[in-house]
Amino acid sequence: MLEKNKELVRRFYEVSTTPGCPGMDQIVAADYHDHHFLPTLPKGPEGVRQWNEDVLASVFSDIKIEIDFMVAEGNKVDCHFYLVGKHTGPWGDVQPKGNDMRLLCISTFRIADGKIAEGWELFDSGGMIEQMKA
Repeated sequence: MLEKNKELVRRFYEVSTTPGCPGMDQIVAADYHDHHFLPTLPKGPEGVRQWNEDVLASVFSDIKIEIDFMVAEGNKVDCHFYLVGKHTGPWGDVQPKGNDMRLLCISTFRIADGKIAEGWELFDSGGMIEQMKA
């Protein structure tokens, strides 16, 4: 079961970096809640699509997820990964310079009924701004 949960998280990242997030409905629950998304985004697969297209893709291009490692216990999976891409859109008042980005992130997911039901994420925001301004 733990390996199956980790595979679900791997699929989440593969699909979430594909335009339109095809198949996200089979990965996240209809009421999926990600605690780091903007509060105005809908829950479920549509919220994931909007986050990836309206937020991430508006700031970064050529996005890839490089998973460092995962730990699974019970119904939770922690994933340590790098978000890799190019800074090609504004982030607040930081204008893009086309810098290559490599952001350390840690996510925790709760799995229920074979789908991702909830997510939390931390990322190195100071390192992100530093890389953007370099």
